[in-house]
Amino acid sequence: MKITLPIHTVKVLVKRDLFSALRGSGLYVVSSVLFLSVAFIVKNYLDSIKKNDVFVSYNPLSSAFFIPMVIVSVYLALVSAASISREKDQGTLEILFYGPVSYFSYIIGKYINGMLNYLVVVGFFFIYFLGISNLTNLGFSYRLVEAIFMSIFSVSCVISFGLLISSFTRRIRSSILWLVGIFLLFLGIQLSHTILLGMPETTMPSVLVYFEKSLSMISKYVIGWLSPFSYVDRGMEAVSLSDLKLYGMNIISCIIYSIVLLSLSMFILEKKGIKG
Repeated sequence: MKITLPIHTVKVLVKRDLFSALRGSGLYVVSSVLFLSVAFIVKNYLDSIKKNDVFVSYNPLSSAFFIPMVIVSVYLALVSAASISREKDQGTLEILFYGPVSYFSYIIGKYINGMLNYLVVVGFFFIYFLGISNLTNLGFSYRLVEAIFMSIFSVSCVISFGLLISSFTRRIRSSILWLVGIFLLFLGIQLSHTILLGMPETTMPSVLVYFEKSLSMISKYVIGWLSPFSYVDRGMEAVSLSDLKLYGMNIISCIIYSIVLLSLSMFILEKKGIKG
């Protein structure tokens, strides 16, 4: 696969998709949902403080960031999964490749656009959390900044995964179904493992014991490395534990994961062709 990166081409592709996203309602609807979810979490937290007469808490706003981040990650995964297949479906992808567009610059453009969409949401987050901090006197802590910075790398994994799904599907519906199906499979395996893990091994049939061991291996070595949300979870864990080594290792892992998936997306798109 020949790799070329015309900077002007990437800029044009990113500008086209970014302006389309900014003119649409998706980002603003999702941001509104995130703000409401944060407001709900903070309200419950303040009610708990009042009820229990607690006056000191450690980094409350960083804890309120996790759920909104998962919501926006799911949204960006869906948008990324539909991005390439939509252009295949509409026939615009074929037109693009008549011009100076390579598979490399096309995928990079889609990836940068997804990241810029998230950075727009992060900008909203900063303003919103600063407002909440001033209104409630809950500190805008360094840990919250760490969580937001880590989220950029974690969301990179989600966007890359969505683009990979979109690269080998032609229809938007197929992309969404594949993405949701894979996520549900990951979730089902992890939930089954959690349920079996909570059962006493002495009372379990031997078949279930072996099944639990198998699910444990799959969760750790397959889902733990393939699922983009595993990187989201490990990133937030590193922040909550204030583990600098784990924090740095997860950033490196996210970068490697994103590079591998983006490279696979380029390879699959080239092999299947723009009509595939």
